[in-house]
Amino acid sequence: MNNQEWYTNAFEEWYPIVYQHRDEKEAQQQVEFVLSKLNFQYNQKILDLCCGYGRHLFFLYPKVSFLVGFDLSLYLLKKAQNFLPIKISLIRGDVRYLPFSQESFDIVLNFFTSFGYFDEDKENIRQIEQVSFVLKNKGTFFFDYLNPAQVEKITNMETEKIYQSYIIKEKRYYNKNKNELKKEVFIYLNTQLIKSYIEKVKVYSLDEISSIFSSQSLSIQKIYGDYNGEPYTEESPRLIIIGEKNE
Repeated sequence: MNNQEWYTNAFEEWYPIVYQHRDEKEAQQQVEFVLSKLNFQYNQKILDLCCGYGRHLFFLYPKVSFLVGFDLSLYLLKKAQNFLPIKISLIRGDVRYLPFSQESFDIVLNFFTSFGYFDEDKENIRQIEQVSFVLKNKGTFFFDYLNPAQVEKITNMETEKIYQSYIIKEKRYYNKNKNELKKEVFIYLNTQLIKSYIEKVKVYSLDEISSIFSSQSLSIQKIYGDYNGEPYTEESPRLIIIGEKNE
């Protein structure tokens, strides 16, 4: 497999098995948090960037009249079509090349570490550049990322979980030289290996993210460490940023 294209394989039919804990209950809690922290108006235009099968869009739908879900995975978008109200637009594409006009959206949402997928910094920066381009002036960017301080503590970590008849084994490695978190996923049906693939995320520090945001006319307004609204620290499970576009 070409490592630069890992994300074209990792979000297909095995994704709901590996991430069965990323469910509607979790999404509802996260949407409630977002609604409590952002100034949503019913007539605003909202983009869920890397929307997956639309679990967050489902809970946003009653609150906002214009919702768009955007994702690369055809499998997850087809799943979203069967899961979401028909009024929600679903578009397939690459986050580096958003097919929207300048200043199309009031709010862009980016849940669950959907950033840092590319080997080259300029490609990851381009994703933020595109967010800024489609965001209205004074618009809001909600950015949910892994906590880099926690990732840097990982040397070799192995986990195992069971879902129905499947056993999912995961091996995580942090490469300090590349600033990269790599995860190898092995899926067994009973005892037979039926699927394996990798995931990779480029790890950026808070200072680096702040610099990237600033270069794209995005200012950081608030930072949280989890979906309970706790302050961000090096021990936090997440790095959640609320940014604002200021031209």
